[in-house]
Amino acid sequence: MTASSLSEILASQLPTALRDRAQALIGMQTQLDRSLPAALNGHVRVLQLEGGQLRLACDSGAVASRLRHQSDSLVAEMVRRGVAVNSLRVSVNPELLASPIPHVDKPGLPAAALDSLAQLDAEIEEGPLKQALDRLLRHHGKAGPG
Repeated sequence: MTASSLSEILASQLPTALRDRAQALIGMQTQLDRSLPAALNGHVRVLQLEGGQLRLACDSGAVASRLRHQSDSLVAEMVRRGVAVNSLRVSVNPELLASPIPHVDKPGLPAAALDSLAQLDAEIEEGPLKQALDRLLRHHGKAGPG
């Protein structure tokens, strides 16, 4: 079963009012994305349209500030695109747009590389490079000489 057929099955079983509301929000998000400056695309989501007030969520205060500053022109552009909006309400919600970054276990340095670094650490004189090598060797569990 493909994702599109699954979404069609789920959509056909949703109450009509809910399906229509979801499609309207998706349409408003599309029109918003087309109306926003390129720098803001992907940082703003439509939450709700009620009584002519379009509620938006942003992933940062900087984006919210810029949206508030450009609200009149954004409202005019949304109206031009057929969205019945007369004002914006902007909120900041970083979790709304954040996607979790999966943890990736990285392999450590091979033993031969650590041995070579330890040998280099033993041969060079004091200085920033030696300090960096000492920290690297301590981090990987192989204490430097010294």
